[in-house]
Amino acid sequence: MSYAQPTKNEHVDGRERIEQQIRYYSGVFSLTADQTEQFGLLYKEYSKKLFAIKREFGNSRPESHSALTDEQIEKRILDNFALSRGILDVREEYYKKFREVLTPSQISTIYEDEKGRRAHVNRH
Repeated sequence: MSYAQPTKNEHVDGRERIEQQIRYYSGVFSLTADQTEQFGLLYKEYSKKLFAIKREFGNSRPESHSALTDEQIEKRILDNFALSRGILDVREEYYKKFREVLTPSQISTIYEDEKGRRAHVNRH
């Protein structure tokens, strides 16, 4: 997963990170130029939708859980449900689209890499 992580002195914006991931997957999956183009367009759409969902439900997280009221905690829980549901809906929608270009094993690799990136972000 280091293909998408900047070095200490380098910042990679979201669009460049997506381009890096497309190039990476294209190489790992040995995609043809046509497959790479098709996959790239889909992966950009997929990434935009995921980003929009995360932006909608993932913002303004207070530092300390103990500083929250019950109402804020409840809103956080419900937002997490909505976030999870939205991500699942997008993944299901794009699985069908990715399946036109990739094998189930290749799609699984993408999803597993996402889990790894999320875990890395959550740790830091």
